[in-house]
Amino acid sequence: MTEINNETQYRKALIRVEELLLVVGNDTTPDNQDFIELDLLSDLVADYEERYYPIPFPSKNRKTH
Repeated sequence: MTEINNETQYRKALIRVEELLLVVGNDTTPDNQDFIELDLLSDLVADYEERYYPIPFPSKNRKTH
């Protein structure tokens, strides 16, 4: 997969990321297959979220308390 193209793929990727987070830890080497998959899926999820769920910049005119 080179890109997440729809909400179904996005949700499946999120589930897989959660599964991988249970097995990949700080001591997991970068050549481990689970680490590689987690790294790839995390990037794809982040790209999808930036495209479809952007976080707006705060307004400069907004009053703070």
